[in-house]
Amino acid sequence: MIHTPALAADKSRGNSLPSWLRAILGVPLQWKVLGANLVTLAIALAAMPTPLSAGSARGEGLGIVLVALAAGAGVNYALVRLALKPVQDLARIARRVTQGRLAQRVPASLVADPDLAQLVATMNELLDNLAAGRERMRKLGADVASAQERERAQVARDLQDSVAQTLAAASFHIAAAANEVGLGAGSGPLAQARELMRTAVEEIRTLSRSLHPRVADDLGLPAALESLVDGTRQRSLIDVKLITDIAGVVIPSGLRTTLYRIAQEALRDVERHADAATVTLSLSARRGLVELEVSDDGHGFGDSGQTTRTSSVLARMCERLSLAGGDLHIDSRRDGGTRVVATVRLETEATEAA
Repeated sequence: MIHTPALAADKSRGNSLPSWLRAILGVPLQWKVLGANLVTLAIALAAMPTPLSAGSARGEGLGIVLVALAAGAGVNYALVRLALKPVQDLARIARRVTQGRLAQRVPASLVADPDLAQLVATMNELLDNLAAGRERMRKLGADVASAQERERAQVARDLQDSVAQTLAAASFHIAAAANEVGLGAGSGPLAQARELMRTAVEEIRTLSRSLHPRVADDLGLPAALESLVDGTRQRSLIDVKLITDIAGVVIPSGLRTTLYRIAQEALRDVERHADAATVTLSLSARRGLVELEVSDDGHGFGDSGQTTRTSSVLARMCERLSLAGGDLHIDSRRDGGTRVVATVRLETEATEAA
């Protein structure tokens, strides 16, 4: 926050006021108006001469005046309260917008004066522009993510169809040479070279599948996550459980890939750093919302040595989610495990399972 000399002077003058005066000035405007009217009524009562008999004409006239003053005080209070309702609506909608509910709009008021009505219209216009800008950014992010996945798919195909095939051919030639050499002096090195070639081919195929998980497109996200969980179990011996519940909800292709990537990043991080015994990966969806959760019983992010790796992993997951218009929540405690929840809102109202 920037403090200017004028603001500092205003604050100093405000602090110099007596506490009782600051309390009065802090009262809502409608109560100030009501109080002012009541003070006027009290002054009128105090200024009255000696009490008059209830039946005299002058007493009846004063009674009418007092009733009119009281009624005027009530009417003024009601009018001010109604006039300030748009301001209260503005404050309420502003709080909701700060919470991410950008669809909220300030309702029109029949009792608002022209200035307040113009302020409400301007506020709604700003919210419309903000929502439109966010939608443009979301679509741009989706296009960027889609372009990245297309590039990954192309690289994966090149690795699978070109590099892997070349290494496989080289492995066949080495096998042929080994057959010609037989049990001669070069048989041992040729056998080792063939084994290295075979290992390189498998690593390239694994890398190709990692770059572009075709199983997510071919068999759906649950099958892709099941394959991911099986691979994690085999590599790390961690007890990984998968729970899926997306019946009746269609998950778009781009979002399927994004959620798979986030699960992949989270499981990889648990496998390398969390020292966990059990991990639960759950995927749930209902109309309008998809949620992916990865929770483990590891040591969490409490250790100082985990800061760097945690920041990089979270940055990657947050980047992927932001491109899809989702939110990421992390709950981690030292020696208490970590819970990663990715939430993405859906625009589709389809009713068939993905």
